Amino acid sequence: MGKSGLPVIAVADGLVSRIKISPVGFGNALYIDHPNGYTSVYGHLSGYNKTVSDYAFKKQYESEQFAVDLFPAGEGDTISVKKGDIIGYSGNSGTSFGAHLHFEMRTTSTERILNPYLFGYQNSDIFYPYFELLKIYPMDNVSSVVNSPDPVLYSVKNTGTGTYALSGKDTIALWGRFAIGVQAFDYTYSREDRNGFYGIRMYLDNNMFFSMQCDSFAFAESRNINACIDYAANYRFGQRIVKSNRLPGNGMSIFKTPSGDGIISVFDTLDHQLVIEVYDVLGRTSKLSVPVVGRQPAQYVSAPEPLDADTVINVAWNRDTNIDYKDIRINMPSGSLYENLEMMVKRTPQVAGLYSARYMLHNPEVPLQKRISISLKTDKVPPSLLSKALIVSINPKTARRSAEGGNLTSGWITTETNEFGTYAIAIDTIKPKLKVVPQKASTAKSLKINVSDNLSGIAFYRGEINGEWVLVEWDPKNHLMIYRYDQMLKSGKNSFRLTVRDAAGNETVITSVILRK
Repeated sequence: MGKSGLPVIAVADGLVSRIKISPVGFGNALYIDHPNGYTSVYGHLSGYNKTVSDYAFKKQYESEQFAVDLFPAGEGDTISVKKGDIIGYSGNSGTSFGAHLHFEMRTTSTERILNPYLFGYQNSDIFYPYFELLKIYPMDNVSSVVNSPDPVLYSVKNTGTGTYALSGKDTIALWGRFAIGVQAFDYTYSREDRNGFYGIRMYLDNNMFFSMQCDSFAFAESRNINACIDYAANYRFGQRIVKSNRLPGNGMSIFKTPSGDGIISVFDTLDHQLVIEVYDVLGRTSKLSVPVVGRQPAQYVSAPEPLDADTVINVAWNRDTNIDYKDIRINMPSGSLYENLEMMVKRTPQVAGLYSARYMLHNPEVPLQKRISISLKTDKVPPSLLSKALIVSINPKTARRSAEGGNLTSGWITTETNEFGTYAIAIDTIKPKLKVVPQKASTAKSLKINVSDNLSGIAFYRGEINGEWVLVEWDPKNHLMIYRYDQMLKSGKNSFRLTVRDAAGNETVITSVILRK
């Protein structure tokens, strides 16, 4: 990981167009518009330079909000920077799990994300990309990999600079139609700095059937990455296997399939050569060569596993689907899926601590592109607890419950989700817990409060000094709220009050006295 507090400099002259401060996402982020039509973005900062910091601080007090999204130019304020100016400092703010700088280049007019290396920034990369895994996927029940109708995973070995082959196997016998998947990475500055590759090409007998090059993409495409990888392998094992086949709902523009939707066919007994190339932005290319032979397998019959679901519903990826089943309603807008699906819905009985039956919606190893809505009937929730009800997802491995929220309407509670899984109604009647973090009073420059909530999550908080609103930072990943001593403190005794409320309306108040000489 990097370090916090390192100077971050502007890559070119420009105007600060946006300052966003949030407890999640990019945390402390800064956007600079440049005269050439591009915008540079700097995220997860620990702080800004004095000019930006003072501006943001003033706006936070005016709005009485820690989280702000400011557009100085749109408000008639000009904050200009020169190339090389210190604009902030590296950090770990927002949804970040280690100090680093998140840097982007975008087109100003469309906000389309661009590969920063295309702007000529110095790159000291001396490493070739490298392969880790090859996976071959039969695309139907008449296709086989070495007589198997199931996907087969192969390890690979480095046979020289930039060259790779299968480990312990010379030739793969195929028959039918297949997608090809690879897991490959690239080092940039050191072997601790592992990143994705810049581009990939796949060939069968010198005919390209798949390519991808990471030059630019739009924000609207972001969730399509779930359709570009083996989502189930990522869910189960954390693998990042890029697959060649394009699903019907995959709109990722960097994902190219010259013909056949990224699927190869082997229906002969000839020898073939599968070649996969991955390369970095400087053109260093690594090649995995795999001999393939066409071999028709012995006849076999593939019997599907019996379904243990209550029902199976055919859902088209490109049509709106509304499901009304027992005490659950599901709304799936067109484009929620990447391909047509035989969707399984399984109902299991209510258990202690839950206030509805549990509904398993298909399989979390299948990705959703858009959010779907889930409504559960609240007839088993006591009227006195309705205001505390919410929908939870239940982890199938740990049984841990995570809040999904919910709005009450006419005997139903409704929420949205972008994942298949198991859902039920729970109740949250427990107040958030607040505890002042001990510090030496004579040297303390802030007041820190440890904040935790058992289920629904923090929805509102307000800090006050002597009855006036005061800026309190919220750092959810470290469970901290921090008041950094500022001009609101007066000489002598100051009363501090923090009110915290969770999404179920449970509220806790903590008070303290701050002495200032």
